[in-house]
Amino acid sequence: MEIWLQWAIIAFIVLAIGYVVFRGGAANPEGTGHLGRKVNEISKNMNTLSGRVGYLEADLDEMKREVATIKDIERIEERIATVRAELGGHRELSQRTNHSVDRIERMLIERGLGK
Repeated sequence: MEIWLQWAIIAFIVLAIGYVVFRGGAANPEGTGHLGRKVNEISKNMNTLSGRVGYLEADLDEMKREVATIKDIERIEERIATVRAELGGHRELSQRTNHSVDRIERMLIERGLGK
């Protein structure tokens, strides 16, 4: 009977090892593909986010190129002041010219009515 007992112990050990290996493999997420799917999903999400970040970086670079600098603003303000001064001079000239035309018109009307 000792030999049957030894065989029973050996069979129990082999079956226990087989069971542990089988269950351990099933519990391994990569063995079932679960971990692989999760890694692929994370990789896909990272690629999507990377694309979005690249798009935002391109937009930011474009905005930086288009933004006026302080020097640009100062130059524009100086030009506006110059144009205002020129327009002020033109306004005075227009007013004087209008006044002169009015005088000439009155003079011509007075002469025309006086004759």
